[in-house]
Amino acid sequence: MSGFRPHPPQSGRDWEVADPKVLAPMLLAGKHAVVTGAGSGIGQGICVRLVELGATVTGIGRTDSALQKTAELAAHAQGKFRWFTADVRDCARVRSVIAESSAELGMDLLVNNAGGQFYAAAEEISDNGFRSVVDLNLNAVFTVISEAKQFLAQRGGSIVNISLSGIERGSVGLAHSLAARAGVLAMTKTLALEWAHLGIRANCVAPGVVISDSLPEAVAASLRDRVVPESVPAGRATPVADVAELVAFIATPAGRMITGQLLQIDGAAHLGRGLHMIDEWPPREGRE
Repeated sequence: MSGFRPHPPQSGRDWEVADPKVLAPMLLAGKHAVVTGAGSGIGQGICVRLVELGATVTGIGRTDSALQKTAELAAHAQGKFRWFTADVRDCARVRSVIAESSAELGMDLLVNNAGGQFYAAAEEISDNGFRSVVDLNLNAVFTVISEAKQFLAQRGGSIVNISLSGIERGSVGLAHSLAARAGVLAMTKTLALEWAHLGIRANCVAPGVVISDSLPEAVAASLRDRVVPESVPAGRATPVADVAELVAFIATPAGRMITGQLLQIDGAAHLGRGLHMIDEWPPREGRE
């Protein structure tokens, strides 16, 4: 019998209860970070926090309107935010953006956050659907890293690949995505070995349940009212701000010996019951 006791459902946004900002102001002044998937959710939160810490941040995303919103959120901070539109699966465009953004500034931090998937049982995923998810969540990550390597090597930079917690355990409806994420983890560990002599560090940060404004309301409600109470021992979702603070910490001198790691920021969800133990997950509104 499991010793895990489910928590009562969360109400509203009670899970965002504390400010996790502990790093010194301007700690990243003079640093340049490149963040993919910068127009919403975790990527947006990371960009804003890095700018607050004094960094110059280049955000990469698919639409100007979303990136403009990130710029507005970061406008109060001491650093600088600029952006480029690009599909990270477009190798030529990625090469151009990385070169233009980093030729003068170099690169101290690369955050691969762009990604996405749909929920579907394994037998319902088409060949094209599987390849599309793997292309976005694995192949594109390698493309960005490959183009960034020369600039990271100049400054002894850090790579942070945003993943999902519990990938070693599996999750219902995400066979394609977890296959890609497992590949990214293996690649991350390999790069930590191969590029250590260049001063490049590589890590995966794996959030648990993150309830962002971009989620359909039915999915957000199910996460908040059922999934979190039943599968997260800590009893709350992972705030975007917590993820952003961890990523920023890794980029500081205090993180200089952290490399080749999978850092799961999920309230021990990867040790809990798992989504596969929850009836009717995912909700039909969240499926393909």
